[in-house]
This record gives sequence, structure tokens and C-alpha cells, in this order.
Amino acid sequence: MPGEQRNDNGRFESKHGLSPNAVLEEMEPLEPYTTGELADELEAPRRSVYNYLETLAEEGRIRKKKPEPRRAIWIRGA
Repeated sequence: MPGEQRNDNGRFESKHGLSPNAVLEEMEPLEPYTTGELADELEAPRRSVYNYLETLAEEGRIRKKKPEPRRAIWIRGA
């Protein structure tokens, strides 16, 4: 994918200086976000942001809700 590559653990790394922690820091606690909103705020590719959001959700640092098949809402805990 342009702008990202996998590291030795198979996780995506961004060439834009983006990280899961940078995405998490952009999120206000208990505020719902779409991937597109966060990508716009971070001025980063949506796919990169989505990959980091998935990582954060797998780690239990944020929640993912799927109100529709092709839409996800991401929520940071308090």
C-alpha cells in the first residue's frame, strides 16, 4: 500500500509518521468517530488510519461499533 509497509511483526507502519498512539491522541474520550473524520484530522490516508484503529481495537484501547456493514464507529474510553 502506498504510504505504509509491514514491520517484522506483520503490523503496518506508516511512512507519514503516523502511529496507533498518534491516532489515539487525536480522539476525545467517549466521542464517536468515523475513519474518514480521523483521517481528515490527521491528514493521513484512510487505509492507514483504519489499520491503526483496528490495532487499537484489538488491543482493547478503543471500541468498534458497526452500525452498517460498510461503516465503523470508533470510541475511545474515558
